[in-house]
Amino acid sequence: MPLYLDDEKIKLRLSAPVAGALILIKNEMQHHAVTPSFALGLMKCHFQPLLPVEHQDILSKMTKPTWTDIYFAFVEMVFRGGQPTGLLADIGASIKFIFSFTTLPYREHHFSEKIEINHFFDVCRSLNIDISLYPRYLDNGKFDVFRACKFCWRQPVPGRLICSTHTAGSKHTFIKLEGVRDVPTNSAFTDYKQVARQKKAYDEAIHTALNREVNELYVDGFTIDSLIPTVGIWNWMSIRRPVLAQLLLEQEESIDDHNIIDSLLSLLHTPTDLTKTQQKPYLQANEIMRANPILIWPMLLRAEAWLSVRKNLSSNKGGMRYKRAS
Repeated sequence: MPLYLDDEKIKLRLSAPVAGALILIKNEMQHHAVTPSFALGLMKCHFQPLLPVEHQDILSKMTKPTWTDIYFAFVEMVFRGGQPTGLLADIGASIKFIFSFTTLPYREHHFSEKIEINHFFDVCRSLNIDISLYPRYLDNGKFDVFRACKFCWRQPVPGRLICSTHTAGSKHTFIKLEGVRDVPTNSAFTDYKQVARQKKAYDEAIHTALNREVNELYVDGFTIDSLIPTVGIWNWMSIRRPVLAQLLLEQEESIDDHNIIDSLLSLLHTPTDLTKTQQKPYLQANEIMRANPILIWPMLLRAEAWLSVRKNLSSNKGGMRYKRAS
């Protein structure tokens, strides 16, 4: 099972040292069944000597890889490189070639994405934004900046589908919106029941918001600022995420372009009183989003939908029963 890629395409796409290494790998793959372990052995032999010492762990830490592990080695290599070109980017591209082109039809990595993530990617493609250049995964794919609790916008507990706030049981950890005053105590079980009841309305709110933005995009020919802009973020939020914008004002958070991302992360994604394991994904996500503000877009959509639903439910009950976002 060879590498189904022409030598000339390899030489045109990659720098000479990396192209030479990939062509050697391609030659050694001839007449072999290319398993993930076989591919990794060849990559360690030919790519590892090219890598700086501080990045050699990307390949060396793998022992019994799957094709998914190979894929995430490509992802980590590109993210560490931080540029679309350069040594790490070229080696990352070579790993992606090995992942994709050692079988016919070509191998693809399929993500089970939420609807808002698929929409985000679609808009990025339509606007010619190469989202693959932005960091998403860490810890060999175990961490995903776009992961979220199925009931809200927060990072889930590692290994779970829900966040600490919405975990029912004795291990529940209370999380409030940072800085929100007059927060009443409440049981974990009550929190879980509340959020489970509003799950359908929450999902519908996300679908409604996405449908509205999709229609606007097509009507306006992809000229509107659907994604979070680099300047004028507050103005964008006041139009597209008005409930969140109002919450920023109520909590007296800074709304200038230089500080507003920090304000949003402080308000929405900085829980306290967590274990180190529970806190780690929040710290990782916040670091990535501070450096790459475009990646906060899915979180803002989820938070806006969630808070809008809670606001409507509270209004229908004749007043605000809870002043927190649980």
